[in-house]
Amino acid sequence: MVDQVTITNTAAGRRPSRQSRHVRRAARLTTYPLSMLTPRHVLGAHTFRTVVRLGMATMRATVDHTPVRTTHRSRRVVGEWVADQPTPGTPIVYYVHGSAYVACSTATHRLLVSRLVRRTGRPAFSVEYPLAPRHRFPKAHDAVVSGFLWLLDQGFRAEDIVVAGDSAGGHMALALCGELRRRGLPMPAGLVLLSPLVDASFDTAASAARRVRDTTCTPRGAKRLIGHYLRGADLTDPRLDVVQEAGPDLPPMLIQAGGSEMMSADAELFAAAQVALGGACELQVWPGQIHVFQLLGFLPESGAALDEIAGFIATLGVARGGAEAS
Repeated sequence: MVDQVTITNTAAGRRPSRQSRHVRRAARLTTYPLSMLTPRHVLGAHTFRTVVRLGMATMRATVDHTPVRTTHRSRRVVGEWVADQPTPGTPIVYYVHGSAYVACSTATHRLLVSRLVRRTGRPAFSVEYPLAPRHRFPKAHDAVVSGFLWLLDQGFRAEDIVVAGDSAGGHMALALCGELRRRGLPMPAGLVLLSPLVDASFDTAASAARRVRDTTCTPRGAKRLIGHYLRGADLTDPRLDVVQEAGPDLPPMLIQAGGSEMMSADAELFAAAQVALGGACELQVWPGQIHVFQLLGFLPESGAALDEIAGFIATLGVARGGAEAS
């Protein structure tokens, strides 16, 4: 499917860095075997959450942030401003962290978001959402939608907001746009998706796993994890089958994926659908990189990928300015 999409990538053809090769080997010895042991029961989900948060503890940093806990339209909005809390009218990033819907938090992704803030010059609101297995579909989706609507009601304009998300966060970013379309609300200025989940059945990733040597996770393990959130859900619901949300009315988007992850096929799937429908979509597949490699700040490719994101977001401002002038 990748031949249906133009891949533009400054790293294309370049050998993966020594650091990234070490990361792949380490993952093969740690996270990969653990994913094969992921049980279906609740205790297994909580164990996975603990392991992930311990593993990401080294990536936490002392970053200026302002917690937000409020109620909006009878729904809880929880998250944090990274960098100074901006005034309405300021261009911002709305960030949705990944987690397989069962792990991670704004704290685990704070360093990544802060690096994005520094490169783009935009403050970011990083939204928190309830996790499975206690909270099942559509709880996380509803929390992400509520966070965006809260920003609008605070006075931030949709055209000043870039929505970004990784993995399950990318999945919810696409579902958010579909929700805005159904409600007749304005779309954000752009989308940035890092290794997004697209096919919640994991059939696409499982098929790709046969040709991509993913050293971080098995399709079965990933499917078991997300199953805690999807249990009893209709996978044809457009909030889950987000390929249905593709369309020319979606904002311009940049999708990044690792060349050594099975979910690169998900990125290709959505990019192909979006381009086929006349949408604006740039897909970057980074050779030799793992799932959401941007989280690993010590990788040269991580910094280069964030630079690409900053450049993409900068073009959105130029395009909007040109449109307003005309």
